[in-house]
Amino acid sequence: MTFGAGSNLDSKYLQNAIEAADWISSFQVTPLGATWGIPYPDQRVWGFDPYYYSNGTITADTNGIQAGVKQQMAFLLAGHDAGLGADAVLNAYLATHDTKYLRIFQVYYDYFQRSQIPNNMTQAGESNETGIINDGYWPEQATVEAGPDQIYGTRDDQIQLGAVFPAAEHGNPIAATLIAYYRLSNDSTALRMLNRYGNWLINDQIKFGEYAGAFPVTQYYMTLGWKPRMYETTESAWILCELYTLTRNQTYLNAAIAAGTYAMSRQFTGSNDTRIEGALPYESNRTKYNRAVSTNHAGYTLLAWTQLYRLTGNVRFLTAARSYGDWLLSFQVTQSGTPWGDHTYSNDTMAVGGYYYGYDTDRHTFGWRVALSLWSAADAIPGLLLLYQSSGDQRYLQSAELAAGWLTKMKYSDRNLVPLQSLAITKYVVSSPWGLYPQFYQPSMKEVQDAGITDYVDKVRSNSSLLTERNLTWFEQTFNLNFNQIDYQMAVRGAQYMKMIWSWWPSVGFEPRYGGDIAFGEFSVAQYIEYNNDVNSTRTLIQELSQVTNTTQVLPSNLTLSVAKAQQLLDQATQNFNDGWFPVASAKLEQATELAKNVTVILAPFTEAANLNHIQDQLTILLVTLSALLITTNLYWHRRFRMATRRSRHTNRSRRRKS
Repeated sequence: MTFGAGSNLDSKYLQNAIEAADWISSFQVTPLGATWGIPYPDQRVWGFDPYYYSNGTITADTNGIQAGVKQQMAFLLAGHDAGLGADAVLNAYLATHDTKYLRIFQVYYDYFQRSQIPNNMTQAGESNETGIINDGYWPEQATVEAGPDQIYGTRDDQIQLGAVFPAAEHGNPIAATLIAYYRLSNDSTALRMLNRYGNWLINDQIKFGEYAGAFPVTQYYMTLGWKPRMYETTESAWILCELYTLTRNQTYLNAAIAAGTYAMSRQFTGSNDTRIEGALPYESNRTKYNRAVSTNHAGYTLLAWTQLYRLTGNVRFLTAARSYGDWLLSFQVTQSGTPWGDHTYSNDTMAVGGYYYGYDTDRHTFGWRVALSLWSAADAIPGLLLLYQSSGDQRYLQSAELAAGWLTKMKYSDRNLVPLQSLAITKYVVSSPWGLYPQFYQPSMKEVQDAGITDYVDKVRSNSSLLTERNLTWFEQTFNLNFNQIDYQMAVRGAQYMKMIWSWWPSVGFEPRYGGDIAFGEFSVAQYIEYNNDVNSTRTLIQELSQVTNTTQVLPSNLTLSVAKAQQLLDQATQNFNDGWFPVASAKLEQATELAKNVTVILAPFTEAANLNHIQDQLTILLVTLSALLITTNLYWHRRFRMATRRSRHTNRSRRRKS
């Protein structure tokens, strides 16, 4: 028996989501025997991902790591990367039933269990300079440096895991994945990890309900004048709502209300400026409060306020969510006939559906933030879908689908075999040198010109010697590349490609985690549609089965139990759908449908008893089949993960014997 929603694989959104899951997981640091990712001998960093690549090197131009130089050091990240990656492959498994995604998920899940502080690989419970103890948090950064033998990638490499930026921004994506997994499996280990993280999240909250950004900015830094950031505040409010839903621990809900109320106190209302009405200020570490706004936290703001409305019944949260949703829609690039959005770039088909990243009201300009952000669109989708369910406003549903369609266009057409330095191995990926996805899409040619891209193309056209005017790096010499030429070859294709080039141009680079962002949004909308397509027929089928079992006296108890189980799965699917966990809802619904259909086949003899001569034989088959169905339904997930764990342990023992 399978567990998932695999009947809609022709959906363009689902195809895009699976491709994105494949992309981010292909950069997972893995055990040496894995058939995917970046193999590495030290277990401590299994499940981490590279932060980004620049000119072929992991995290080049960061803290002394130079682009193109033979690698001796790298930074790896968990947090966003591992959280989004784990969520992507979990949903990919639900969609395809391909067990390779379970194996990839297991590596992430092992990291979550192995490395949650305190543990034997981080300084257990040690407080940082803020006075906050990081018990329950995950070390989100690993530094990997060549050891005494000066051979990078060997067992004596110097590896340091640490909570370098202990902020909710990095823990929340992991928590979100664990919540989805717990809703699927009821795995008590996941719930224990969530409660430990929830306690950390409570302790990290600043006194008015807000959260700080990607630095250790708690109450200690507030006294120094540092400010919180709205991204972490609204995202944390959503996670706290979900923790309350699972546990009914009132402390979580109180903290969520505090965070959501703080955000409402900062919302722009009663303003004559349509660029900020309903929005939240882009509060950021070490900055003054200002009127700049950004869509980078839009999806989590909608999820937080909408869930708070559903949990508390306080209509102020719904009003805030709708006002914010209307502001978000005003930042979406739409065609001229669409009754919402911004039509400035309506003739640019590549731009339609994306959301502007931000706007500076003091200067009355988008600046470089006229760019359309992948994660703004991806994160907005589930928030808009949930808001539609609570408000009934069709625009939110239409905007979400428009954003999902835009994401299907946001990838490079190139399919070259590109070499990368990846922890002492040369990893080849099939993509553009800029990766599979752009960082932003830049609809304004003025911004492209200001970046110097068009000028570069014009100069090289008139003087090709500019391509070889500098000394090639070690990486370029080793792999017969010229990054000047790569820049030119991409930009010379025309305006569309100039607009998609990485924002750090002329460096050539990308972040693998964009695949996780895209998967998060695309799986949500694909499974939202799938659920709505199937739920009514399944509900009708189970109602008919219940009617038969209630009126037929000779049925064995296993048949009645199976129908009750199908109804329970349908109820769980409905609850997950109403809560906004659309891939989980679709998976539960498919399981309910499959069980109900099997019961229908077995029940047929009883509905036509007058025409059958072998009722006793049918009863025997029925009892055996339904017993198997019930056992499989109850134990499927735990069996899958126990098997994966046993394989992992066997592989590890074999490696130790060989070494």
